[in-house]
Amino acid sequence: MTWAKTKKYLLRSFAVLFPLWLIFVGVIAYEMHQPPEQFGRFMSHMPIATFFLAPFETMWVRARAGTLKPGAAAPDFRLKTLDKSSEISLSSFRGRSPVVLVFGSYT
Repeated sequence: MTWAKTKKYLLRSFAVLFPLWLIFVGVIAYEMHQPPEQFGRFMSHMPIATFFLAPFETMWVRARAGTLKPGAAAPDFRLKTLDKSSEISLSSFRGRSPVVLVFGSYT
């Protein structure tokens, strides 16, 4: 195979594969903006290679960045208590006492 034929073959391959890759990355980016449960269901069907074929971490950070600005009021939400006997909302503390939210391990 000559260099000209090889070059032509590579360009054609790129012309086909690059748009497919863009569509693939676009679908993943769209799904990342969906609720966590829906995104989890979507990703459960993806092979592990997905993490190597797309700029996954960068897309994830941008998709989950949120829109709150420093100093803005936190949105209200409800959580079950540790003993799961009742629910409590963030708004029930508004004006009463400071609230610290800890995500992850603090030990």
